[in-house]
Amino acid sequence: MRPDILAINQQTASREIKDPVQSVGMKILVWLALLLNTLFFHGCKNKDLDLYVESDKYSNAADFIGNNYNLSLLYAALKQADLLDMLKQEGPYTVFAPTNSAFNDLGIVRASDFVGMKQDSLRQLLLYHMLPRRLYTSDVPPNTIDNKYVNMMEKELFIGYKSQKVCTECTLISDLYINGAKSVSATQNIVLANGVLHVVDKVLKYNPTIQDVLNSKPEYSLFIALLKRMGDWERLGEPVNTTVFAPDNEAFKKANLTASDIARLDPSKYGKRLSRVYLLYNHFFLSDMAIYGQLAGSGNYGGPFYRARIVGDELYYFGISATKPMEPFIIHSQAPEPNTPLRISNFQPGYQTDFKADNGVVHGINSLLVLPEEALIKEETKTDQR
Repeated sequence: MRPDILAINQQTASREIKDPVQSVGMKILVWLALLLNTLFFHGCKNKDLDLYVESDKYSNAADFIGNNYNLSLLYAALKQADLLDMLKQEGPYTVFAPTNSAFNDLGIVRASDFVGMKQDSLRQLLLYHMLPRRLYTSDVPPNTIDNKYVNMMEKELFIGYKSQKVCTECTLISDLYINGAKSVSATQNIVLANGVLHVVDKVLKYNPTIQDVLNSKPEYSLFIALLKRMGDWERLGEPVNTTVFAPDNEAFKKANLTASDIARLDPSKYGKRLSRVYLLYNHFFLSDMAIYGQLAGSGNYGGPFYRARIVGDELYYFGISATKPMEPFIIHSQAPEPNTPLRISNFQPGYQTDFKADNGVVHGINSLLVLPEEALIKEETKTDQR
């Protein structure tokens, strides 16, 4: 056989021997690729399925509250108001959930305490604590106040958020405030199957006007009498913002002032500070000062949380000191020591502050800031009393 033909035949034979091996190898590679692709595909599907199952395990609002001992009084209230079925629905809802301790502050210590309440009033109170949407702390601008969200009573809740880390080693402050009630970071953003829940330390309080707030509490009857006698009562029923610091009847008793004493007062003889020291022509919760901090200045009264002139008696200021209890005080701008208060009070316990009305807020205090003899107008210093 010719050498060139022999070489060609050898090459052909060699190619025929190698082709089956290459073919089998390719098939194996293709099979492995298909297997890996299938495993990867199913792995992705399983991951998605696991996430779905995990999210499906979240409790709805009603069940979560019912399974939390610290919210047992809230659950009893929701049951009495016939709202549990609603909180099992799709929602979404945001629930600001008062603790048992918050209800205890109002004298409610057991589930049966709700039985005697009017169902409609209780229902409105509870709906006041809910938004028809999800609201996480990340949705609220940090270090702001008065972010308004309409609740399920179609009333505005005023929400503030403090997020601050004052030093590298310090714990991050992350406090959410709802109408002055506080939710700390450990009890915020609890994910529900149908919304989100924030535990709060106070029951939110609401009345249409400040007059309604004060009239609903017998302990403010002497304060109401003073406001009426001095001509400042009507403002508290009007649609203008006022923040009221209300001394209770015990405060008048400590100052030896009776209803008869108040009835005998001649408004023309007294400066406006006698009643208006308790009225600020604006709107704020005590938590607003916790978010914003104190004003520039020195000392508890030179650098307070709040300081404003008394309307109609502008030489005098009402303030809230920079001390931890945030003491309300009155001060004269031209006194020999202008940073020395004429009188100091204390706030009543937290559940007696931050009463919200459509036209302002009411905070209870323990002492009078001005006595009648201190508000007498002296002829030589008499100024225009607007």
